[in-house]
Amino acid sequence: MKKQLRFIKDKPFRIFLMSDLHGGKGVSDQLPEAIEAVMAKYEPDLVLLGGDTAGCGPVHVETEQDLREYLDIITEPMNKRNIPWAHVFGNHDDNYGLSREKQQEIYESYPLCLSEAGPEEISGVCNYCLPVFASDSDKIKFAVWGFDSHDNLRGFRLEYGLPEDMKIVLHNHLHDGTDYDGVHFDQAAWYYFESMRLEKENGEKIPGMMYMHIAIPEFYLVSQNYHDCKCYGSKCENVASGEINFGLFAACLQRGDIKAIFAGHDHINDFHGTYCGIKFAYDGGLTYDGYQRDWIRGGRLIEINENDNWNFTSDMVYISDIMGEKGNKRK
Repeated sequence: MKKQLRFIKDKPFRIFLMSDLHGGKGVSDQLPEAIEAVMAKYEPDLVLLGGDTAGCGPVHVETEQDLREYLDIITEPMNKRNIPWAHVFGNHDDNYGLSREKQQEIYESYPLCLSEAGPEEISGVCNYCLPVFASDSDKIKFAVWGFDSHDNLRGFRLEYGLPEDMKIVLHNHLHDGTDYDGVHFDQAAWYYFESMRLEKENGEKIPGMMYMHIAIPEFYLVSQNYHDCKCYGSKCENVASGEINFGLFAACLQRGDIKAIFAGHDHINDFHGTYCGIKFAYDGGLTYDGYQRDWIRGGRLIEINENDNWNFTSDMVYISDIMGEKGNKRK
């Protein structure tokens, strides 16, 4: 049986979110050292891998053995502390032929991995909700929703039988004009009805957060409205969300239980802001084998209080602040 997530009385529940590790065979020695430094300093209760865990360049995974050897390396800092972890897939994880379905089997074979393949009837692999229980009962006090945000709109066309030459990204586009995919409508609908079911069983609405690899379009709105959205942090590249809005944000507003949405994918963005009462935040990137800025390399630390879990904190953690200059140099 997998480990259950539970609050500890009078102690915040800590989640560390890191994305875009872009590792695999030949991964930099600095990556596990950086993860070790974060685990030692913050001792989180849960670690989330926000996609593109495997790389797309010379450092990547091709075989099941490649993936197992790589996961052994990057999860050792959590394993030796008995810290549970979970993941979602990014657009590069399966670039070299090892399917998400096969990778999911390997991920789930790790005792501390809490990720689940998710309902077969909805899009993607690895869609799930992780409940965090009260310290003194089996009432759910918080929920962590993870989603597969797929790859690009070519895959979306193929999946739904749309013409190959259909132009989705128009000349006068809505966002930053990228051809990436996102969390599909059926995944948003699954969240909506699963959230209703959990509320009914729990006897009250359950506050929660979402994370996925590719940002939803509302991240772009936040980036363009710094004052209104009280937006802070760095935006060093375009918001690479897709042009199709699949409705996840609207579902969150109607349910009223999601307080924050986190994304990776854009390695050198770490800004955060609030739109319609929901916090949007990037977690930078933690790669030493892909493009990055030394001063942004890191992840996001989320702290939830058991008795005030509608108001939680979320701060960037920078590797250079923990390890100094040695945290920036690839070995």
